Amino acid sequence: MAARKSLFDEYLRDYLSGFDKASGLQAACAYSLSAGGKRLRPVLAMLACETVGGAAEQVMGAALAVEMIHTFSLIHDDLPAIDNDDMRRGMATCHNVFGEATAILAGDALIFAAFALIGSSGYAPAVQADLARKTAECCGLKGLIEGEYADIMAEGRHVSLDAIEQIYRRKTGKLFELCLYAGGRVAGGGSDQLTALEHFGAHLGLAFQAIDDILDVTSNIDALGKTPGKDALQDKATIVKALGLERAKEWAQKETSRAVAALDGITTAGTLIDLAHDLLGRVK
Repeated sequence: MAARKSLFDEYLRDYLSGFDKASGLQAACAYSLSAGGKRLRPVLAMLACETVGGAAEQVMGAALAVEMIHTFSLIHDDLPAIDNDDMRRGMATCHNVFGEATAILAGDALIFAAFALIGSSGYAPAVQADLARKTAECCGLKGLIEGEYADIMAEGRHVSLDAIEQIYRRKTGKLFELCLYAGGRVAGGGSDQLTALEHFGAHLGLAFQAIDDILDVTSNIDALGKTPGKDALQDKATIVKALGLERAKEWAQKETSRAVAALDGITTAGTLIDLAHDLLGRVK
């Protein structure tokens, strides 16, 4: 994972070298994109590409597009109107550095930059079209943004476990699904392979979000790089609130097992499976 993260970060640095440092808007975009993090979503796209016979380098454009969408969601998530966070990835949040208006516009700009990158990637026209369609589906009214909205609307309310699963599926699982689809599609994976990768991503996203919410209770700011305990303060709808800490861990384990099961029969998926198990034990 470290080698693939390094490969992606080098690609990102090359991309950002074309930004106008005198532009406050471009500086805000570059600041948030460069803030580090696990680069898990680009790595998942690379691993999916490799799983169906491609090379990590093939999917860099799509991987960066997904990371742009993810970064936009973090910028907006941190805003005072939503989570009102001061720290992200161990750094001051975008709106604290550049101001709230610039942060909003930087997030907006990254959405369109993602689609521009897909269109200029050099992929075959059919691949570009599929990536653009899948990105819009996973991140729009029935995906990431709708999940974020449902998450906000559920604050302070009693919400069923099914509703929490739907929030997780949209706000986290859909973007994971997109990563796996993008990697497989760029590598020319067949429909059965793409479906298996998407199911893996969807369940892995559920497990990842559950662990995220568990760490919000059990970890600290140095490990997380952001303020812990915010879920309880905002009375968010989380798996921990619904099931308690120990049963939430069991739920994350169950979703990880479902993710792994989705890859049954794909003999080249060992690294993806190992990563799924490793993410259960993460501390940040």
